[in-house]
Amino acid sequence: MKSPSGYANCTANWRNKISVSKTKLGTTSWWLPGICLILTGWCANQYVSLISWYQQHRELSEFEAMLVMGSYLLGMIPTLLLGGPLADKFGRKPFTLLALTASTLGSLSMMFGAVHDSGLYAGRVFTGMGMGLAMVAVTSWVKVLSVGPAGATRAALCTSAGFAIGPMISGTIVGASASPELAYGIHAVAALSWLFLITTVKEEKAVQANNSGTATTPENLKRFKLVVLPAAPWVFGLAASGFAIVPALSSAAGQSSLFFTTAAVVITMGMGLLVQPLAKRYNDTSKVNVLMAGLILSVLAFALMILVYLSGSEALGYVAFIVSGSANGVLLVAGLSQVLDLAGSGEIGKLTGRFYAVCFIGFSFPTLFAMWRPFADPLWFIVLLIGLCLVSMVCVYAARKHLPARTLDLVQG
Repeated sequence: MKSPSGYANCTANWRNKISVSKTKLGTTSWWLPGICLILTGWCANQYVSLISWYQQHRELSEFEAMLVMGSYLLGMIPTLLLGGPLADKFGRKPFTLLALTASTLGSLSMMFGAVHDSGLYAGRVFTGMGMGLAMVAVTSWVKVLSVGPAGATRAALCTSAGFAIGPMISGTIVGASASPELAYGIHAVAALSWLFLITTVKEEKAVQANNSGTATTPENLKRFKLVVLPAAPWVFGLAASGFAIVPALSSAAGQSSLFFTTAAVVITMGMGLLVQPLAKRYNDTSKVNVLMAGLILSVLAFALMILVYLSGSEALGYVAFIVSGSANGVLLVAGLSQVLDLAGSGEIGKLTGRFYAVCFIGFSFPTLFAMWRPFADPLWFIVLLIGLCLVSMVCVYAARKHLPARTLDLVQG
């Protein structure tokens, strides 16, 4: 028979176990905000697989269809620049909720596009707002809920997964029903459901502690400007060129099949997702090797686009999707790892926002291409992009002296 002290010890042990269990249950898992990145990424790319479909069935011109896609930047750039510092100050959860709200409004507005084209433009602006807030607030939330440098990989994987899932779902639904409104409605329901779930999630004190965190050092700010930013436009410049420009190069304007344009986005963004673990495995934030590899892949992708244009071959187009997506994934991991490594704990959202703002300059490439095409040979547009990419390579390589001496970053989980 146990003594009273034995019972007391036993009771204390069970209380400790229950306390530990509650602590674990009370801790927010990184995948909860991670799914927010998937949902906002889904919304961001659900239209892009339908660009040719809208030209064929809703009578949009190539320029109008590309402009609808590009109007996304009007909502994204301001939220990227302003959302980061505000999220650092007031916490990530409120801005995560705003991101999901804007994403839901984006899909609902796109549904109104069946009545008037203005709904498409408004929807893309709301979509950009949601994606911009997600890129800064949700990415930094995933970062602080992850151990070590794993946050960069997790955030990039979730974002890329959403970018790949969205067009696959919308392309499949429109192919079966000829109703993009149905695809937008399904996303709105999913985003709204997760929005209600996130309202019940507690934001950890570790996140709020960043309100008084450290500032980024002058040396690291120089590293950010000279090493990271020159490569940033090509992150989504390659993605957008792969899934929007390649189909336009392989056939007459607006004549690509729904299957080909859907495959363009799924393969491009899918490859971006698949190469990220490999890129992270070899990534070293004290070297520019992986950034340079991403830029070399970018030049190779543009060279393939020239061959697609000269031959009109869809088979070569598929190869261009693969290489473009690979460049996107490598550059995203290398760039985001640099940002999360160099940013002071109180400026993670701020610098992440600036990084993504420059990244999404590349998202304007398809709109610029559509403006260029009526006046000049598309070949020279691609040649111009190759020249600019080579300039970025020179800038990044020349700035390698600003990197810190450090051992290889290995990410677990």
